[in-house]
Amino acid sequence: MENDTKNWVNIPNCLTIFRLLLIPVFLIVYYQLPEKRYVSLIVFATASFTDMLDGYLARKWHQITSFGKLCDPLADKVMVLSLLFCMADGGYLAEEKYASLNWVILLVMLLKELLMMCGALFMLKSGVVVQANLFGKAATVLFVTGIILVFPWHSLEGTRTVGHYVIFAAVCMSLLAMVVYTISSVKKLKTAKMN
Repeated sequence: MENDTKNWVNIPNCLTIFRLLLIPVFLIVYYQLPEKRYVSLIVFATASFTDMLDGYLARKWHQITSFGKLCDPLADKVMVLSLLFCMADGGYLAEEKYASLNWVILLVMLLKELLMMCGALFMLKSGVVVQANLFGKAATVLFVTGIILVFPWHSLEGTRTVGHYVIFAAVCMSLLAMVVYTISSVKKLKTAKMN
């Protein structure tokens, strides 16, 4: 069930906005308190928790809106890209011998998200809203997990190695999500034109 987009003010959407506001907080804390990286990790974990909570509440309370469909995945993308930038900048996304992959991963994800945003805006202008798919949600979970594993709050090399593989899987899952999203968008656009 979807509400009138004019009535977008509800708790799930406020949580989405709160998550967007936490992103600059994370970046400031991450770079200003390098000796206390666990603080920025707590901010990130809080943002990730609101991601799970707003979706759950929107479904439970039947408060799924077009605003939420667009801004919830947008908040996810900005959050993940911000984290990926910090991790690439510190050289944490890939093993030291593959250091150049740090920026390759960030660039691939940035280009992918730009393409997705352009596609979403085009679809919106056509009067079609396409929700994030299961693969996209899985990619976000993998990215969150991988980032926590490689995050510079511990010195466990084994954990970081596992994190590198999880991040690689997240990139693959994210690209798959883009393919599925594109196919779904084309189908919905064709249906909309026929009606």
